[in-house]
Amino acid sequence: MSFVVKKLQLAEEDALEAAIWYEGRQVGLGDDFLNEVDRAVQALADDALHDGIRFADVRRKPIHHFKFYGIYYVIRENEVWILAIFHGKRHPRALQERVTQIG
Repeated sequence: MSFVVKKLQLAEEDALEAAIWYEGRQVGLGDDFLNEVDRAVQALADDALHDGIRFADVRRKPIHHFKFYGIYYVIRENEVWILAIFHGKRHPRALQERVTQIG
């Protein structure tokens, strides 16, 4: 099954924030992070059902080479809605609040 992938603006901001943090640690690492995020997002179009449900109906796709980061998303009919792109230690309340933005 193929899905249309959509992102909340906050998820874009999450990714940029993390990339800036990584870039501050090592030159080029921020770009590497964004490239891995892009690969994972593109893969969701074909394999969104592959990743397990973390809570409620929110799933997490790991980001290759950045094992503590993930793409948190929900599936609504033929659409994948990316809620957040952030570190797994963040409190899930932020995700729950974002789910309400898409219905």
